[in-house]
Amino acid sequence: MMRKAPILLCTALFLGGCLEQPLKKPPQAEITIEGRRVSAVQGSYCWEEVCADAKYSSAFEAGTEIRPVEVSPGTRVKIRFPEEPDHLTVAQWTDEHSSSEVKMKDHAFAVPDKEGLYVYELSARWKEGDASFAFSVEVKE
Repeated sequence: MMRKAPILLCTALFLGGCLEQPLKKPPQAEITIEGRRVSAVQGSYCWEEVCADAKYSSAFEAGTEIRPVEVSPGTRVKIRFPEEPDHLTVAQWTDEHSSSEVKMKDHAFAVPDKEGLYVYELSARWKEGDASFAFSVEVKE
Protein backbone atom coordinates (compact mmCIF):
# COMPACT_ATOMS: atom_id res chain seq x y z
CA MET A 1 0.00 0.00 0.00
CA MET A 2 2.85 2.40 0.81
CA ARG A 3 4.27 1.95 -2.70
CA LYS A 4 0.98 3.04 -4.31
CA ALA A 5 0.65 6.20 -2.20
CA PRO A 6 3.31 8.22 -4.14
CA ILE A 7 1.74 7.20 -7.46
CA LEU A 8 -1.73 8.20 -6.28
CA LEU A 9 -0.39 11.49 -4.91
CA CYS A 10 1.39 12.33 -8.18
CA THR A 11 -1.72 11.45 -10.20
CA ALA A 12 -3.91 13.63 -7.98
CA LEU A 13 -1.50 16.57 -8.23
CA PHE A 14 -1.29 16.20 -12.02
CA LEU A 15 -5.06 16.07 -12.45
CA GLY A 16 -5.55 18.92 -10.01
CA GLY A 17 -3.12 21.05 -12.00
CA CYS A 18 -5.02 20.29 -15.20
CA LEU A 19 -8.32 21.28 -13.65
CA GLU A 20 -6.94 24.63 -12.52
CA GLN A 21 -5.87 25.72 -16.00
CA PRO A 22 -7.72 28.87 -17.09
CA LEU A 23 -10.20 28.56 -19.93
CA LYS A 24 -8.76 29.68 -23.21
CA LYS A 25 -11.23 32.40 -24.12
CA PRO A 26 -10.74 36.02 -25.14
CA PRO A 27 -11.54 38.93 -22.80
CA GLN A 28 -15.21 39.88 -22.81
CA ALA A 29 -16.35 43.24 -24.14
CA GLU A 30 -17.52 45.72 -21.50
CA ILE A 31 -20.16 47.91 -23.10
CA THR A 32 -21.81 50.80 -21.27
CA ILE A 33 -24.58 53.13 -22.41
CA GLU A 34 -25.51 56.03 -20.15
CA GLY A 35 -23.87 54.27 -17.20
CA ARG A 36 -25.74 50.98 -17.82
CA ARG A 37 -23.83 47.79 -18.57
CA VAL A 38 -25.02 46.24 -21.84
CA SER A 39 -24.79 42.52 -22.63
CA ALA A 40 -23.09 41.37 -25.81
CA VAL A 41 -23.32 38.01 -27.55
CA GLN A 42 -19.99 36.21 -27.97
CA GLY A 43 -19.37 35.41 -31.62
CA SER A 44 -16.70 33.20 -33.14
CA TYR A 45 -13.21 33.36 -31.69
CA CYS A 46 -9.73 31.86 -31.76
CA TRP A 47 -7.70 32.16 -28.56
CA GLU A 48 -4.27 30.58 -28.34
CA GLU A 49 -4.87 27.07 -29.75
CA VAL A 50 -8.65 27.02 -29.20
CA CYS A 51 -11.18 28.13 -31.83
CA ALA A 52 -14.97 28.16 -31.54
CA ASP A 53 -17.57 29.03 -34.14
CA ALA A 54 -20.68 30.97 -33.19
CA LYS A 55 -24.07 29.38 -33.70
CA TYR A 56 -25.27 32.47 -35.58
CA SER A 57 -25.22 32.84 -39.34
CA SER A 58 -24.55 36.59 -39.17
CA ALA A 59 -23.63 39.43 -36.83
CA PHE A 60 -27.14 40.82 -37.29
CA GLU A 61 -28.67 37.54 -36.09
CA ALA A 62 -26.31 37.41 -33.10
CA GLY A 63 -27.05 41.01 -32.14
CA THR A 64 -30.80 40.48 -32.20
CA GLU A 65 -30.49 37.38 -30.00
CA ILE A 66 -30.79 39.60 -26.93
CA ARG A 67 -33.22 42.43 -26.32
CA PRO A 68 -32.06 45.73 -27.82
CA VAL A 69 -31.28 48.60 -25.47
CA GLU A 70 -33.57 51.59 -26.04
CA VAL A 71 -31.57 54.79 -26.50
CA SER A 72 -32.12 58.38 -27.57
CA PRO A 73 -30.68 59.67 -30.85
CA GLY A 74 -26.95 60.44 -30.61
CA THR A 75 -26.41 58.50 -27.36
CA ARG A 76 -22.75 57.59 -26.69
CA VAL A 77 -21.70 53.94 -26.42
CA LYS A 78 -18.47 53.12 -24.56
CA ILE A 79 -16.50 49.95 -25.25
CA ARG A 80 -13.72 48.58 -23.07
CA PHE A 81 -11.98 45.26 -22.55
CA PRO A 82 -10.21 44.00 -19.41
CA GLU A 83 -7.19 43.52 -21.69
CA GLU A 84 -6.96 46.20 -24.37
CA PRO A 85 -7.00 44.68 -27.90
CA ASP A 86 -4.26 45.51 -30.39
CA HIS A 87 -6.94 46.24 -32.99
CA LEU A 88 -10.68 46.91 -32.71
CA THR A 89 -13.25 47.61 -35.41
CA VAL A 90 -16.95 48.29 -34.97
CA ALA A 91 -19.50 47.69 -37.72
CA GLN A 92 -23.09 48.95 -37.65
CA TRP A 93 -25.69 46.66 -39.22
CA THR A 94 -29.16 47.86 -40.22
CA ASP A 95 -30.23 44.49 -41.64
CA GLU A 96 -28.72 41.12 -42.60
CA HIS A 97 -26.92 42.59 -45.62
CA SER A 98 -26.09 46.24 -44.86
CA SER A 99 -23.20 47.32 -42.66
CA SER A 100 -20.83 50.25 -42.34
CA GLU A 101 -17.75 50.89 -40.23
CA VAL A 102 -18.24 53.04 -37.14
CA LYS A 103 -15.62 55.63 -36.24
CA MET A 104 -14.61 55.50 -32.59
CA LYS A 105 -12.98 58.17 -30.46
CA ASP A 106 -11.75 57.56 -26.91
CA HIS A 107 -13.27 54.05 -26.86
CA ALA A 108 -16.73 55.42 -27.71
CA PHE A 109 -19.10 56.22 -30.57
CA ALA A 110 -22.53 57.81 -30.99
CA VAL A 111 -25.60 55.94 -32.23
CA PRO A 112 -27.42 57.47 -35.23
CA ASP A 113 -29.97 60.26 -34.94
CA LYS A 114 -32.44 58.29 -37.07
CA GLU A 115 -34.88 56.00 -35.26
CA GLY A 116 -34.51 52.28 -35.84
CA LEU A 117 -32.85 49.02 -34.82
CA TYR A 118 -29.06 48.91 -35.09
CA VAL A 119 -26.79 45.94 -34.45
CA TYR A 120 -23.14 46.54 -33.61
CA GLU A 121 -20.45 43.97 -34.32
CA LEU A 122 -17.15 44.29 -32.48
CA SER A 123 -14.11 42.59 -34.01
CA ALA A 124 -11.12 42.58 -31.67
CA ARG A 125 -7.63 41.18 -32.11
CA TRP A 126 -4.93 40.50 -29.52
CA LYS A 127 -1.59 38.71 -29.85
CA GLU A 128 -3.28 35.59 -28.38
CA GLY A 129 -6.10 35.59 -30.95
CA ASP A 130 -9.28 37.32 -32.03
CA ALA A 131 -12.98 37.47 -31.20
CA SER A 132 -16.24 39.02 -32.27
CA PHE A 133 -19.16 40.27 -30.19
CA ALA A 134 -22.58 41.70 -31.08
CA PHE A 135 -25.25 43.77 -29.35
CA SER A 136 -28.19 45.88 -30.47
CA VAL A 137 -29.81 49.21 -29.73
CA GLU A 138 -33.14 50.67 -30.71
CA VAL A 139 -33.01 54.40 -31.29
CA LYS A 140 -36.25 56.12 -30.26
CA GLU A 141 -37.19 59.79 -29.90
